Amino acid sequence: MKIAVIGATGTIGSQVTRLLLDRGHALTAIARDPSKLDPHANLALRPADIFDFAQLEAALAGHDALVVAFAPKDNAHVGYFQLVEAAWRIKRAFKKVLPEAYFLNVGGASSLYSPRGFQMFEEPGWPHWFFNAGSPDHWRRLYGFSGFEAFREMAEQREAILADPTRDPLSNFTGDLIETWYAQIDGIFGKGMGGRAQLEYFECDHSFRWSFVSPPWLLGLPDASGAYRTTIDTLPVENGQPAGIAVPDLALAIADVVEKQGFVHQHWSAARVLPAGVSG
Repeated sequence: MKIAVIGATGTIGSQVTRLLLDRGHALTAIARDPSKLDPHANLALRPADIFDFAQLEAALAGHDALVVAFAPKDNAHVGYFQLVEAAWRIKRAFKKVLPEAYFLNVGGASSLYSPRGFQMFEEPGWPHWFFNAGSPDHWRRLYGFSGFEAFREMAEQREAILADPTRDPLSNFTGDLIETWYAQIDGIFGKGMGGRAQLEYFECDHSFRWSFVSPPWLLGLPDASGAYRTTIDTLPVENGQPAGIAVPDLALAIADVVEKQGFVHQHWSAARVLPAGVSG
């Protein structure tokens, strides 16, 4: 297939791109600066501004499928605006030049539904049910690339909680730093709110073949397994807690679905395969 990828230089998009190239597909990386990618005989680099309709339409023309893994910087208002506006513009350009092709959009976990039927920010257990699920190593990794002191504090508190046999291992985090962090989340993560709005652009329109994938809550587990499980509309869980996946395994799921052009008109997620004796 000839596949265009928007966001091919990002965390998820770059791994999806490599997988699809390894499988023999012809790819076009569409970005302001696609030169960040390593050269490959089947990879075309197409500099384009996705907010410019003429450039975007020209870049999309002639492909069999499109993968969008665009992720703006996590600034509340800028991130929200860019994510929602990009989805609208890409969808409009795609329908004009590729009306028969396949469109896979990578969204965010915020649009998935919890076991109780709520999206993330409306879930009665927000934020504790989500944040308590992360291991010390998970929060330490996030602290390493974000610098947010709250993540360092979460890692240290969870280690102390797990070391105390008298405490519930899923006890809530406490302290002013954590409470301030929770209170500021809506003002920091515009992408979370933008992801919910993005989904609406697709769910209301069955005039083209789209699929919408949302990563699970704990994206970035350390050990890739080469396997995954999928859910439809719902947040993957593990023993009743939000589940996770390694980025290479999510990329594998996306590559598999794109090749099959599957989950048409469906909102889905992928998580690690449940270990023996663990319930979903």
